[in-house]
Amino acid sequence: MPIEKWTAPPGAWFLLSEVSAFLSKAVDWEFLHHHWQLLDKYKSVGQLQSPLPGEYAGKDKIDLESSSVDWARDRVFLLQAISNVSMELPPEPAADLAQNLLQRLEGFNMHTTEVNAHVKALRTLCRRKASGQEEADNLVMRWVNQLQSKASKVLDTCMSEISDADRISALLTPQSTVRRKEPRMSDTVSKLLANTIIAVYTIGSLVIICPSANLETIVPAIHAIITSGNSDPKSRKQTGPVVRVKQIAPSLYLQAWLAMGKICLADGKLAKRYLPLFVQELEKSESAALRNNIVVMMADFCVRYTAMVDCYMSKITKCLRDPCEVVRKQTFILLSRLLQRDYVKWRGVLFLRFLLCLVDDSENIRQLADFLFGNILKAKAPLLAYNSFVESVFVLNDCNAHTGRSNTNNSRNENRLFSIRGNDEKSRSQRMHIYATLLKQMAPEHLLATFAKVCAEILAAASDGLLILEDTTSQSVLQDAFLVLSSKEIRIQTNHGPSSEAVDIEEEGGDSAKNGRAITQAVRKGLIQNAIPIFIELKRLLESKNSPLIGSLMDCLRVLLKDYKSEIEDMLVADRQLQKELIYDIQKYESMKAKNTAANMYRSETYLSPYAAAKSKKLPENVKVASAVADAVAAATARSVLREVNNGASTPLSAMNVPKLKSRTVGQNRESNLRGDRPVGVIESLRRRQSFDTDDEN
Repeated sequence: MPIEKWTAPPGAWFLLSEVSAFLSKAVDWEFLHHHWQLLDKYKSVGQLQSPLPGEYAGKDKIDLESSSVDWARDRVFLLQAISNVSMELPPEPAADLAQNLLQRLEGFNMHTTEVNAHVKALRTLCRRKASGQEEADNLVMRWVNQLQSKASKVLDTCMSEISDADRISALLTPQSTVRRKEPRMSDTVSKLLANTIIAVYTIGSLVIICPSANLETIVPAIHAIITSGNSDPKSRKQTGPVVRVKQIAPSLYLQAWLAMGKICLADGKLAKRYLPLFVQELEKSESAALRNNIVVMMADFCVRYTAMVDCYMSKITKCLRDPCEVVRKQTFILLSRLLQRDYVKWRGVLFLRFLLCLVDDSENIRQLADFLFGNILKAKAPLLAYNSFVESVFVLNDCNAHTGRSNTNNSRNENRLFSIRGNDEKSRSQRMHIYATLLKQMAPEHLLATFAKVCAEILAAASDGLLILEDTTSQSVLQDAFLVLSSKEIRIQTNHGPSSEAVDIEEEGGDSAKNGRAITQAVRKGLIQNAIPIFIELKRLLESKNSPLIGSLMDCLRVLLKDYKSEIEDMLVADRQLQKELIYDIQKYESMKAKNTAANMYRSETYLSPYAAAKSKKLPENVKVASAVADAVAAATARSVLREVNNGASTPLSAMNVPKLKSRTVGQNRESNLRGDRPVGVIESLRRRQSFDTDDEN
């Protein structure tokens, strides 16, 4: 079988590259050399594709074949295997291989995935075959400077060609009358641009393995490329013509940013100078690939220059709300790693912005966020959810009442980007999912403290007038507070059984029974001292303003006190009037809700079959709901009978045999009706009728 039709089984070269790192003597050099020559000779056609978009590329452009990536990957793994066994190579084959790798790098015509492998293999050959460390460093520095010199020449030539084409286009196309067209590149310039992209990528790879290389001629050229799409004149400190590389060759523009990031990793002074440019491009770039690369660079900068990047962390976290799923996922993973390694601290807005990943549109990101908050964060920072819970309620609703100050336009836009505003069902359910996730991380004592903090910092603030009840965001905060206080996640299981059961539990459980009794007493004390007085004050305030939040308040209060119905009198022993009002309001609300439930059930029964209706009558187990159902059925039956009487239909009463009263003659009746007066006997009997008092008056 010819070599151009044969490929190794998937994963074969990768397995060999891993095994050769531990068993260098087990791999035969002749085998590796033979297959390297074959893979190097029979390269896939069309390995490099023109980076220019449609109309700018030449007519003879050849598309990349599907197998080119497979060939490049095989060569990369084979090079790794050769590097691992380089100590076992004979001197002459090793020198020939190094010369071959250097020539391939100088051509700037290979796939980008192969560049790093070639550079690392060449460095390994030089270091392992040199007699000492100093000689190895000199060998590496020699061919690094040689490659950088040739790459700089290719870059200058390409920029000159693009500048000339751009100048000619500006002269031939008046900008005032006709929209300026992009210059059409020739085939020669197109191939030169493809080589330039590989040359810029090679520069970045060389800087990583040799940070001390001289970059005086390369940095100005790359600066001109990355600032070509920037309208800010302050960022263009380098001299030279302005070339619109961002519009003409976006691939070169992207690779220039990547190379500049690698250069900044090697030079702290350049990093301090160009870091604001990276952040600016991260915010304004329309390319998802470039934003993704810059996020990776900023993560590397955070490891190398932690204090320098800390002030830009709020800008980086904005990528958690990026429209591209890949950028959001990359940002989440990188920041999570930095947080676990303590390069970034859980302070400020970082934790609050991570919360929105729990309700991200992507299922993969939601799963990662659930694992981070439910496992890693719970063990690493157990108090973080408790300390930030109340603030998260305000931030997610975009309410600034807790800060006491107004925000600028930029900060207001950022706050809206990381908030879930609105009272619709979707927004409310997303916020409740976040609250439930935070509450599940808390210990019982933290749940009690969170309950008290919500009452004191949200409900009490509303009753004191610190929250504007007419504001939509304040109403959302209050409604979320009611839902949180009545949620099952914040409730602590308590025992309300008889005293005999409590004694049995105490005898069997020991310490657990004591802890349970202490928790029960703490919950009861919190309700008596904190919750109930605040609820009553807030209820009166909402009633005075006719606020629609009264229903949410009553729902919350009913859930909180449903386990203490027999103890309400003891809880409010000091204020009997307050006790009566509270019990009356709860009973009235429950009866109203039972009537609504009964009406809905009756309406649904009218559309059911007789068998289904008979079954549905067994559903209401609550006494109030059952009585309300009976009242609703009786009222509906009475309305139907009256409707039939008005329509003249026969009723069961009309069919009964009842005695009829004797009337006056027909003539007399007609006469009296015409005169419009009543019979004298009837009027006199009405006057003599005794009056009876009702039960209510007694």
